[in-house]
Amino acid sequence: MNGYQRIHNTLHNIPTDVVPIMLHNFMPAAREAGLTMKQFRGNPHNIAKAFIDASAKYGLDGILTDVDTALEASALGAETYFPDDIPAKVTAPISDDIEVVIENAEVKKLQSDERIQIYLEAIRLIRQQVGGELFIRGNADQGAFSLAMAVYGMTNMMLAMKNPQQEPAILRLIERCYEVHLAFHRLVKSAGADMTSFGDSMCSPDLISPAMYQKFAAPFQSRLARELANDGIETVCHICGNTNRILQTLSECGFAGVEIDYKTDIMEVRKTMDKKSIVFGILDPSGTFCFGNEQTIKEKTIQVLETFHGNGIVIGAGCALPAETPTENIKTFVRTVREFNH
Repeated sequence: MNGYQRIHNTLHNIPTDVVPIMLHNFMPAAREAGLTMKQFRGNPHNIAKAFIDASAKYGLDGILTDVDTALEASALGAETYFPDDIPAKVTAPISDDIEVVIENAEVKKLQSDERIQIYLEAIRLIRQQVGGELFIRGNADQGAFSLAMAVYGMTNMMLAMKNPQQEPAILRLIERCYEVHLAFHRLVKSAGADMTSFGDSMCSPDLISPAMYQKFAAPFQSRLARELANDGIETVCHICGNTNRILQTLSECGFAGVEIDYKTDIMEVRKTMDKKSIVFGILDPSGTFCFGNEQTIKEKTIQVLETFHGNGIVIGAGCALPAETPTENIKTFVRTVREFNH
Protein backbone atom coordinates (compact mmCIF):
# COMPACT_ATOMS: atom_id res chain seq x y z
CA MET A 1 0.00 0.00 0.00
CA ASN A 2 1.48 3.35 -1.02
CA GLY A 3 1.08 6.75 0.62
CA TYR A 4 -1.73 7.88 -1.63
CA GLN A 5 -3.73 4.74 -0.86
CA ARG A 6 -3.18 5.06 2.90
CA ILE A 7 -4.50 8.62 3.13
CA HIS A 8 -7.27 8.04 0.61
CA ASN A 9 -8.43 4.96 2.52
CA THR A 10 -8.30 6.77 5.86
CA LEU A 11 -10.46 9.59 4.49
CA HIS A 12 -13.05 7.01 3.44
CA ASN A 13 -12.85 4.80 6.55
CA ILE A 14 -11.16 1.92 4.74
CA PRO A 15 -8.53 -0.06 6.71
CA THR A 16 -4.84 0.66 6.07
CA ASP A 17 -1.65 -1.27 6.78
CA VAL A 18 -0.19 1.53 8.94
CA VAL A 19 -1.34 4.93 10.20
CA PRO A 20 -0.65 7.48 7.45
CA ILE A 21 1.75 10.38 7.95
CA MET A 22 1.60 13.90 6.56
CA LEU A 23 3.68 16.86 7.73
CA HIS A 24 3.20 20.61 7.36
CA ASN A 25 6.90 20.88 6.55
CA PHE A 26 7.43 23.57 3.92
CA MET A 27 10.02 25.45 6.00
CA PRO A 28 12.21 22.41 6.87
CA ALA A 29 11.80 21.11 3.30
CA ALA A 30 13.11 24.38 1.85
CA ARG A 31 16.01 24.54 4.28
CA GLU A 32 17.01 20.91 3.66
CA ALA A 33 16.99 21.67 -0.06
CA GLY A 34 19.46 24.51 0.54
CA LEU A 35 16.92 27.15 -0.43
CA THR A 36 16.08 30.45 1.20
CA MET A 37 12.35 31.14 1.49
CA LYS A 38 12.73 33.68 -1.32
CA GLN A 39 14.27 31.04 -3.59
CA PHE A 40 11.66 28.50 -2.53
CA ARG A 41 8.49 30.56 -2.99
CA GLY A 42 9.70 32.22 -6.20
CA ASN A 43 10.26 29.12 -8.33
CA PRO A 44 7.74 26.29 -8.93
CA HIS A 45 10.50 23.78 -9.68
CA ASN A 46 12.19 24.59 -6.36
CA ILE A 47 8.91 24.17 -4.50
CA ALA A 48 8.12 20.83 -6.13
CA LYS A 49 11.62 19.39 -5.72
CA ALA A 50 11.90 20.41 -2.06
CA PHE A 51 8.59 18.73 -1.18
CA ILE A 52 9.25 15.57 -3.18
CA ASP A 53 12.78 15.17 -1.82
CA ALA A 54 11.64 15.65 1.78
CA SER A 55 8.85 13.12 1.35
CA ALA A 56 11.29 10.56 -0.02
CA LYS A 57 13.87 11.28 2.68
CA TYR A 58 11.44 10.62 5.53
CA GLY A 59 9.06 8.15 3.90
CA LEU A 60 5.99 10.35 4.20
CA ASP A 61 2.63 9.33 2.76
CA GLY A 62 1.65 12.71 1.41
CA ILE A 63 2.72 16.21 0.55
CA LEU A 64 1.07 19.28 2.06
CA THR A 65 1.86 22.14 -0.32
CA ASP A 66 2.30 25.55 1.26
CA VAL A 67 4.58 28.57 0.88
CA ASP A 68 3.18 31.14 3.36
CA THR A 69 -0.11 32.54 4.67
CA ALA A 70 -0.21 35.63 2.45
CA LEU A 71 -0.99 34.31 -1.04
CA GLU A 72 -4.60 35.49 -1.28
CA ALA A 73 -4.20 38.69 0.73
CA SER A 74 -1.19 39.88 -1.26
CA ALA A 75 -2.99 39.05 -4.52
CA LEU A 76 -5.90 41.24 -3.41
CA GLY A 77 -3.60 44.14 -2.59
CA ALA A 78 -2.75 43.93 1.12
CA GLU A 79 0.71 45.24 1.94
CA THR A 80 3.00 42.23 2.23
CA TYR A 81 6.58 41.81 3.44
CA PHE A 82 8.78 39.30 1.61
CA PRO A 83 11.86 38.50 3.75
CA ASP A 84 14.67 36.47 2.25
CA ASP A 85 14.53 33.58 4.69
CA ILE A 86 11.22 33.58 6.53
CA PRO A 87 7.74 33.20 5.01
CA ALA A 88 5.99 36.24 3.57
CA LYS A 89 3.53 38.00 5.87
CA VAL A 90 0.85 40.67 5.56
CA THR A 91 1.93 43.91 7.24
CA ALA A 92 -0.94 46.30 6.47
CA PRO A 93 -4.52 46.10 5.19
CA ILE A 94 -5.66 47.18 1.75
CA SER A 95 -7.36 50.14 3.38
CA ASP A 96 -8.98 51.24 6.63
CA ASP A 97 -12.11 51.97 4.58
CA ILE A 98 -14.12 48.76 4.48
CA GLU A 99 -15.89 49.72 1.25
CA VAL A 100 -12.52 50.07 -0.50
CA VAL A 101 -11.49 46.65 0.81
CA ILE A 102 -14.73 45.06 -0.37
CA GLU A 103 -14.27 46.58 -3.83
CA ASN A 104 -10.74 45.15 -4.08
CA ALA A 105 -11.71 41.61 -3.07
CA GLU A 106 -12.07 40.32 -6.63
CA VAL A 107 -11.76 36.72 -7.79
CA LYS A 108 -10.09 37.75 -11.06
CA LYS A 109 -7.01 38.93 -9.14
CA LEU A 110 -6.10 35.31 -8.40
CA GLN A 111 -5.69 34.58 -12.11
CA SER A 112 -3.38 37.55 -12.70
CA ASP A 113 -1.20 37.20 -9.62
CA GLU A 114 2.32 35.88 -10.26
CA ARG A 115 2.71 34.24 -6.84
CA ILE A 116 -0.56 32.37 -7.20
CA GLN A 117 0.49 31.07 -10.61
CA ILE A 118 3.90 29.96 -9.33
CA TYR A 119 2.17 28.05 -6.55
CA LEU A 120 -0.32 26.37 -8.89
CA GLU A 121 2.47 25.37 -11.28
CA ALA A 122 4.33 23.76 -8.37
CA ILE A 123 1.27 21.61 -7.64
CA ARG A 124 1.10 20.60 -11.32
CA LEU A 125 4.76 19.55 -11.22
CA ILE A 126 4.26 17.54 -8.03
CA ARG A 127 1.25 15.84 -9.60
CA GLN A 128 3.25 14.92 -12.70
CA GLN A 129 6.03 13.35 -10.66
CA VAL A 130 4.33 11.62 -7.72
CA GLY A 131 0.59 11.68 -8.42
CA GLY A 132 -1.02 8.40 -7.38
CA GLU A 133 2.02 7.51 -5.25
CA LEU A 134 1.88 10.27 -2.64
CA PHE A 135 -1.31 12.00 -1.56
CA ILE A 136 -1.27 15.69 -2.49
CA ARG A 137 -3.02 18.09 -0.13
CA GLY A 138 -2.97 21.53 -1.71
CA ASN A 139 -3.34 24.30 0.83
CA ALA A 140 -5.68 27.06 -0.36
CA ASP A 141 -4.28 29.65 2.02
CA GLN A 142 -6.67 31.55 4.31
CA GLY A 143 -10.38 30.89 4.90
CA ALA A 144 -12.96 33.62 4.36
CA PHE A 145 -12.91 35.01 7.90
CA SER A 146 -9.12 35.03 8.22
CA LEU A 147 -8.70 36.50 4.74
CA ALA A 148 -11.14 39.28 5.63
CA MET A 149 -9.10 40.06 8.73
CA ALA A 150 -5.87 40.08 6.70
CA VAL A 151 -7.12 42.50 4.05
CA TYR A 152 -9.05 44.79 6.43
CA GLY A 153 -6.68 44.55 9.40
CA MET A 154 -7.09 42.83 12.75
CA THR A 155 -7.80 46.00 14.73
CA ASN A 156 -10.36 47.25 12.21
CA MET A 157 -12.06 43.87 12.10
CA MET A 158 -12.20 43.34 15.85
CA LEU A 159 -13.67 46.80 16.48
CA ALA A 160 -16.20 46.42 13.67
CA MET A 161 -17.45 43.04 14.92
CA LYS A 162 -18.30 44.68 18.26
CA ASN A 163 -20.36 47.37 16.54
CA PRO A 164 -23.85 46.19 15.48
CA GLN A 165 -24.08 48.99 12.94
CA GLN A 166 -21.02 47.69 11.11
CA GLU A 167 -22.13 44.05 11.09
CA PRO A 168 -23.75 44.20 7.60
CA ALA A 169 -20.55 45.60 6.08
CA ILE A 170 -18.40 42.99 7.83
CA LEU A 171 -20.61 40.20 6.49
CA ARG A 172 -20.39 41.67 2.98
CA LEU A 173 -16.59 41.70 3.27
CA ILE A 174 -16.49 38.09 4.46
CA GLU A 175 -18.83 37.17 1.59
CA ARG A 176 -16.47 38.71 -0.96
CA CYS A 177 -13.50 36.97 0.66
CA TYR A 178 -15.48 33.73 0.60
CA GLU A 179 -15.91 34.01 -3.17
CA VAL A 180 -12.17 34.55 -3.60
CA HIS A 181 -11.34 31.68 -1.28
CA LEU A 182 -13.76 29.24 -2.93
CA ALA A 183 -12.24 30.06 -6.31
CA PHE A 184 -8.75 29.37 -4.95
CA HIS A 185 -9.80 25.90 -3.78
CA ARG A 186 -11.04 25.15 -7.29
CA LEU A 187 -7.77 26.36 -8.82
CA VAL A 188 -5.72 24.23 -6.42
CA LYS A 189 -7.80 21.15 -7.16
CA SER A 190 -7.60 21.75 -10.93
CA ALA A 191 -3.82 22.04 -10.66
CA GLY A 192 -3.64 18.46 -9.39
CA ALA A 193 -4.23 18.32 -5.64
CA ASP A 194 -6.02 15.20 -4.39
CA MET A 195 -7.70 17.33 -1.74
CA THR A 196 -7.47 20.92 -0.59
CA SER A 197 -7.06 22.52 2.83
CA PHE A 198 -7.10 25.95 4.39
CA GLY A 199 -6.30 27.82 7.57
CA ASP A 200 -8.88 29.87 9.43
CA SER A 201 -6.87 30.57 12.54
CA MET A 202 -8.19 34.08 13.11
CA CYS A 203 -11.45 32.49 14.28
CA SER A 204 -9.68 30.50 17.00
CA PRO A 205 -11.14 30.80 20.52
CA ASP A 206 -7.67 32.06 21.45
CA LEU A 207 -8.60 35.25 19.57
CA ILE A 208 -12.39 35.59 19.29
CA SER A 209 -15.32 34.28 21.32
CA PRO A 210 -17.26 31.16 20.35
CA ALA A 211 -20.27 33.44 19.79
CA MET A 212 -18.32 35.47 17.24
CA TYR A 213 -17.15 32.24 15.63
CA GLN A 214 -20.78 31.11 15.33
CA LYS A 215 -21.83 34.40 13.74
CA PHE A 216 -18.93 35.35 11.47
CA ALA A 217 -17.00 32.17 10.61
CA ALA A 218 -18.92 28.91 11.06
CA PRO A 219 -21.69 29.67 8.49
CA PHE A 220 -19.07 30.32 5.82
CA GLN A 221 -17.13 27.19 6.79
CA SER A 222 -20.25 25.00 6.53
CA ARG A 223 -21.10 26.57 3.18
CA LEU A 224 -17.56 25.99 1.93
CA ALA A 225 -17.68 22.31 2.87
CA ARG A 226 -21.02 21.92 1.03
CA GLU A 227 -20.02 23.78 -2.10
CA LEU A 228 -16.69 22.00 -2.39
CA ALA A 229 -18.39 18.63 -1.85
CA ASN A 230 -20.77 19.48 -4.69
CA ASP A 231 -17.66 20.01 -6.85
CA GLY A 232 -16.22 16.69 -5.72
CA ILE A 233 -13.53 18.42 -3.62
CA GLU A 234 -12.61 17.18 -0.14
CA THR A 235 -10.96 19.70 2.16
CA VAL A 236 -9.28 20.04 5.56
CA CYS A 237 -9.94 22.97 7.90
CA HIS A 238 -7.10 24.09 10.17
CA ILE A 239 -7.64 26.36 13.17
CA CYS A 240 -4.72 27.13 15.47
CA GLY A 241 -4.83 27.14 19.25
CA ASN A 242 -7.18 25.58 21.77
CA THR A 243 -10.38 24.77 19.88
CA ASN A 244 -12.15 22.89 22.70
CA ARG A 245 -14.95 25.46 22.89
CA ILE A 246 -15.83 25.26 19.17
CA LEU A 247 -15.15 21.57 18.52
CA GLN A 248 -18.82 20.60 18.35
CA THR A 249 -19.66 23.33 15.85
CA LEU A 250 -16.56 22.54 13.81
CA SER A 251 -17.51 18.86 13.73
CA GLU A 252 -20.89 19.79 12.22
CA CYS A 253 -19.44 21.80 9.32
CA GLY A 254 -19.02 18.70 7.17
CA PHE A 255 -15.29 18.83 6.42
CA ALA A 256 -13.57 15.67 5.22
CA GLY A 257 -10.77 16.51 7.62
CA VAL A 258 -9.91 18.90 10.43
CA GLU A 259 -6.35 19.72 11.41
CA ILE A 260 -6.11 20.13 15.18
CA ASP A 261 -3.45 22.00 17.12
CA TYR A 262 -1.76 20.46 20.15
CA LYS A 263 -3.46 22.80 22.65
CA THR A 264 -6.80 21.05 22.13
CA ASP A 265 -7.79 18.07 24.31
CA ILE A 266 -7.08 15.06 22.12
CA MET A 267 -9.59 12.79 23.86
CA GLU A 268 -12.34 15.34 23.18
CA VAL A 269 -11.16 15.60 19.58
CA ARG A 270 -11.41 11.85 19.10
CA LYS A 271 -14.90 11.64 20.61
CA THR A 272 -16.26 14.73 18.88
CA MET A 273 -14.86 14.07 15.41
CA ASP A 274 -15.54 10.33 15.37
CA LYS A 275 -17.29 9.38 12.10
CA LYS A 276 -17.62 13.08 11.18
CA SER A 277 -14.18 14.28 10.10
CA ILE A 278 -10.77 12.63 9.84
CA VAL A 279 -8.29 14.29 12.19
CA PHE A 280 -5.00 15.63 10.87
CA GLY A 281 -2.12 16.67 13.07
CA ILE A 282 -2.16 17.01 16.54
CA LEU A 283 1.44 16.97 17.80
CA ASP A 284 3.18 20.17 18.94
CA PRO A 285 5.36 21.42 16.05
CA SER A 286 7.73 23.33 18.32
CA GLY A 287 7.76 21.69 21.74
CA THR A 288 7.72 18.12 20.40
CA PHE A 289 9.14 18.17 16.88
CA CYS A 290 11.62 21.02 17.05
CA PHE A 291 12.77 21.02 20.68
CA GLY A 292 11.85 17.52 21.81
CA ASN A 293 14.19 14.57 22.18
CA GLU A 294 13.83 10.94 21.14
CA GLN A 295 11.99 9.95 24.31
CA THR A 296 9.46 12.81 24.29
CA ILE A 297 8.75 12.38 20.58
CA LYS A 298 8.05 8.68 21.07
CA GLU A 299 5.85 9.31 24.11
CA LYS A 300 3.78 12.08 22.51
CA THR A 301 3.39 10.16 19.25
CA ILE A 302 2.28 6.95 20.96
CA GLN A 303 -0.14 8.91 23.15
CA VAL A 304 -1.92 10.25 20.07
CA LEU A 305 -1.89 6.89 18.27
CA GLU A 306 -3.31 5.08 21.30
CA THR A 307 -5.96 7.75 21.87
CA PHE A 308 -7.22 7.24 18.33
CA HIS A 309 -6.58 3.48 18.41
CA GLY A 310 -4.68 4.01 15.15
CA ASN A 311 -7.85 4.94 13.28
CA GLY A 312 -9.45 8.12 11.96
CA ILE A 313 -6.23 10.09 11.92
CA VAL A 314 -3.53 11.23 9.51
CA ILE A 315 -0.83 11.94 12.05
CA GLY A 316 1.60 14.84 11.96
CA ALA A 317 2.19 18.22 13.52
CA GLY A 318 -0.81 20.37 14.39
CA CYS A 319 0.68 23.33 12.51
CA ALA A 320 3.73 24.25 10.43
CA LEU A 321 7.07 22.80 11.53
CA PRO A 322 9.81 25.36 12.25
CA ALA A 323 12.64 25.50 9.73
CA GLU A 324 15.08 24.37 12.45
CA THR A 325 13.29 21.07 13.14
CA PRO A 326 16.06 18.43 13.48
CA THR A 327 16.19 15.65 10.91
CA GLU A 328 16.58 13.01 13.62
CA ASN A 329 13.43 14.16 15.37
CA ILE A 330 11.36 13.75 12.22
CA LYS A 331 12.92 10.32 11.62
CA THR A 332 12.12 9.27 15.20
CA PHE A 333 8.52 10.37 14.72
CA VAL A 334 8.13 8.45 11.45
CA ARG A 335 9.78 5.32 12.87
CA THR A 336 7.50 5.40 15.92
CA VAL A 337 4.38 5.62 13.75
CA ARG A 338 5.53 2.84 11.44
CA GLU A 339 6.22 0.51 14.37
CA PHE A 340 2.81 1.13 15.96
CA ASN A 341 0.52 -1.87 15.65
CA HIS A 342 -3.05 -0.70 15.04
